Amino acid sequence: MQIMSEPTTPPPVIPLGSPTPPEDVFLVGIKSTVVAMSRANGAILWSTRLPAGLTADFVTVTCDGERVFAHTGGKLFGLDLATGRLLWSNELTGYGYGLATLCVPGSVAAPDSASVRRHIDLERRKSSD
Repeated sequence: MQIMSEPTTPPPVIPLGSPTPPEDVFLVGIKSTVVAMSRANGAILWSTRLPAGLTADFVTVTCDGERVFAHTGGKLFGLDLATGRLLWSNELTGYGYGLATLCVPGSVAAPDSASVRRHIDLERRKSSD
């Protein structure tokens, strides 16, 4: 794994509300952004835009209860679950820009294999048109 060695300007984090226990949070990945929301009422707790470039429509997200792991635009990011602060990033040099599956041991992979198959089928249909 390559870790970026040069300091980078962190992406904007929009903290909203007070700290929420991890079991009360759900995460959404959309358009280069990870959004933490309250499971109780849907309120946005924080939102972090990922510095992923132009090919970052789909954001894969998983969490281990302390950190959020997100992939978009060929890059992998680690964020703090409580604040959304970017902890680290990895450009995954040499692996391209495709859809990535993330899995924390002991949890379900995101996205699941059925979703990946649908995405691949859609891409094949687009390329054959």
